[in-house]
Amino acid sequence: MRCLIVFISLFAVSAALNCYICNSLNQPDCVTNFTGFSKVCPVKSFSGLKSVKPVGCRVTRQYVNEETSIVRECAYTGENVERKSNKGSLGVSRVYSQCSEALCNSANSSFQFITAAVLIALYKIFA
Repeated sequence: MRCLIVFISLFAVSAALNCYICNSLNQPDCVTNFTGFSKVCPVKSFSGLKSVKPVGCRVTRQYVNEETSIVRECAYTGENVERKSNKGSLGVSRVYSQCSEALCNSANSSFQFITAAVLIALYKIFA
């Protein structure tokens, strides 16, 4: 019986999804030195739904007027996307990527975000 409990515990730990979880507004290292922010994504409850498991990791670059921030987090909805643009209210825009592998919301996306940031800035200047 003890072996069964140990096996189930090991399986539960191995099935957990790790993502980088941070926000550059209050954690400046979230931009480039984010490896210390690796965490196991918790199971959460949303809008009456209980025990929602994470489906992936997400990284969002958000532009609010002249301020840029990066948010790395666990994703509980959606599917894999790369550099999807999302406009918010006036002066707010976001570019995000979502992936389903552990720790996939890393710096590999930073170059893509810089490219997206330049394209958005050019659009704002010339539009």
